Amino acid sequence: MLRLGFVGTGTLASAVIDGLQETHGDRCRILVSPRSEETSRALAARYPNVERAESNAAVVEGSDVVFLGVRPNQLDEGAADLPFRADQTVVSFLAGVPHALVSEKVRPATRVVRVNPLPPIRLRKGPVVIYPANPIVEDLFGGLGDLIVADKESDLTAIANGSAMMSSHYALQNRIIEWLVSRDMARRTATLYVRSMFDGLAAVGLDAFAKGEAVDPAHHETKGGLNERGRRHLGETGWFDEIGRALDIIEAHSPSASPKDRP
Repeated sequence: MLRLGFVGTGTLASAVIDGLQETHGDRCRILVSPRSEETSRALAARYPNVERAESNAAVVEGSDVVFLGVRPNQLDEGAADLPFRADQTVVSFLAGVPHALVSEKVRPATRVVRVNPLPPIRLRKGPVVIYPANPIVEDLFGGLGDLIVADKESDLTAIANGSAMMSSHYALQNRIIEWLVSRDMARRTATLYVRSMFDGLAAVGLDAFAKGEAVDPAHHETKGGLNERGRRHLGETGWFDEIGRALDIIEAHSPSASPKDRP
């Protein structure tokens, strides 16, 4: 029985635990730290293999794989005096915190892996990026989405900045929903249609990737048709260029950007 421990029990840790129940629930015992109290108690009540520990130290002491889910600026405090062991694997969820720094804080543990999970992991959907390669971590996360083993640590930084467009994605969906509602469509109908449409488009894109094909927007529109009219307008107004500029702003203000790079 593999013993997993979560130091920091927030929304992301909860999503990972939900996903793991579907793939490894019968072969894992999970310890969660008492903070947050509401989340840790809810997880322990929901799953028979989840136990709420008395402290972070108890989580580390009783685990083979330790997941660090504290906030990046809480690493020093969160990892201080915890009884890490040389035989443990440590998984860091700390966005923007370098592998070398986490490794320093969790000595004598030497097997340290950075993982960049996203909220859909609870549904076993979406990308799961890890660095460096590690067979235990790859086995745990392999069934929780599209596993990506990064070639270099800087890939995680770039991916994290790209992921910062998630809320904008939902803002786009919501704007379309509101437009449909303004045309006297029932909100439930509009919402289901838009959410399902984007889900289907994502599936088409992943299918193209699996076949080694590119996704050309022009192949998803008719000459002179509605899609072309919409894309042309957005292109002429510079909407697509603004996405790149938004990503530049996100990158400049990310935790991993050096002060001289921040405007």
